[in-house]
Amino acid sequence: MNKERKNKYRLKVHLRILIVIVVLIVSVLSIVIALPLAELLNLDLSELQGQGFNPTFKVLTVVILYASFQFFLIWLVMSLIHKKSMKVLGFNGPVLKPLLIGTAIGMLMQAIEYVLYCISGSGASLSFSIPADVSIITFIGYLLLNILFLLTLNSLKEELVFRAYPIKQFDDHPNLMVLLLVMVSLIFAAVHHILSPFTLEAFISRFTIALLLSFVFYKWRSIWLISGVHNGLNLLVDLSGGNYKLGGIFEFSLQVEPSSTISIVIDVVLAITFILFFNYIWKREKQTNKLIFNIKHSESIT
Repeated sequence: MNKERKNKYRLKVHLRILIVIVVLIVSVLSIVIALPLAELLNLDLSELQGQGFNPTFKVLTVVILYASFQFFLIWLVMSLIHKKSMKVLGFNGPVLKPLLIGTAIGMLMQAIEYVLYCISGSGASLSFSIPADVSIITFIGYLLLNILFLLTLNSLKEELVFRAYPIKQFDDHPNLMVLLLVMVSLIFAAVHHILSPFTLEAFISRFTIALLLSFVFYKWRSIWLISGVHNGLNLLVDLSGGNYKLGGIFEFSLQVEPSSTISIVIDVVLAITFILFFNYIWKREKQTNKLIFNIKHSESIT
């Protein structure tokens, strides 16, 4: 590794590891701070996440304050300790294109999972779920609130804390990346069970998704791309979840769901498949960029 690249990092590796651990702990503990705030506002905790999400003014206040703390925490650490701009955490570069591409890929991944669930289970049904007394304007309003707050804001916050920030701190030590990607994915999966009951199936599902997102960020260094994939996965679940306040147009259900073992196998296989898919795309982009560089270099010589 060249000396110039090493000099970009002021702190020794063991200090960076310690700081990342502290940041993750503080980030997780901030959930504990959000809970009393929700209780103070007389909010049902189920209204803050998942299919129970209810975009009232109080709920959105808690969501915005919680997300703001996460962004402020990373900004503070980057500015005071790492002496770097937030832009290096994947905020530079194009925004809309990777966000839309990521969203499409995330929705495709979730759609494939539904198909595999239908094959493994039985009695699949898809029914229209918007109540007759709900106007199209009201539904669109709920859908936009969900996309803006529960999806995009939440995705950016989680990708910043659990992917972009820790991964970017060890660019000069690629030998640590496999262990790092696994560790942050395990933490990401575990944190989600603070507010929801633990099941091995749910934990493995979140871990495999987190591992995929970590791999994609490691290759592309774009927080917009992984936030898009994160959005796409959740968006299709919401659109087919039956709750019109989450943008649910339809309600997808199975009379007999796949066993936990089959569900875990599906999650693992999907994650591996899309990791290989992203790795193939990344190699193709690298080859194309190298070819373009060689052509321009040849033209400049001649």
